[in-house]
Amino acid sequence: MDIQDITEYIARDSIENATLFADELLEVCRSIPDFPERGRIVPEVGHPQLREIIYKNYRLVYTVRKGEIYILQVFNAARLLRMQDIKLE
Repeated sequence: MDIQDITEYIARDSIENATLFADELLEVCRSIPDFPERGRIVPEVGHPQLREIIYKNYRLVYTVRKGEIYILQVFNAARLLRMQDIKLE
């Protein structure tokens, strides 16, 4: 899933809530460069380059490469990360 899919799903019930969710999630994304190691290491992977921040019911998985932040996936927090969907290099 991506942020657009998630907000479209939320918008089925409330456009206002969807807009608020998207704005807040994007703010979380924008804040990562300020302290990139604040996210925990993804527990089911254990790779120090893969980190995540839990926001509401979603996991925002990212990596830091050469000083740049890459958001890899945003998905429901009840699910496990599927490594086949992730490219570290």
